[in-house]
Amino acid sequence: MISELRLDNILVLSGIANTIRFARQLVSYGHLLVDGKKNNIPSYEVEPGQVISLKKEKMKENKIIKSTLEQNVKIPSFLDFNKEKLTITYLRNPLPEELNKSINVSLIVEWYNRKV
Repeated sequence: MISELRLDNILVLSGIANTIRFARQLVSYGHLLVDGKKNNIPSYEVEPGQVISLKKEKMKENKIIKSTLEQNVKIPSFLDFNKEKLTITYLRNPLPEELNKSINVSLIVEWYNRKV
């Protein structure tokens, strides 16, 4: 699974959550809806076309969410983020060049090919 497909990571990429821990907490405590249905699984794999939103209006007034949104995070092109409604639409799977560049794939391949 690509980490960009995870519900908790999409919250960080969109700028609703400032850390992966806070994103996981938002999801685990049931503050999010995926296509209008409650979802409390941080590792849930979001599919293209799905819409993620906050469950309650009062969460839009959360201090951490408000301060994170003020930071103007660069949102990837595979996400559509509506700042007024605080909804995220997962448009498509990311292209390889849009993924995190700090990952060294050859090291991962070497790790899994090692003899134990």
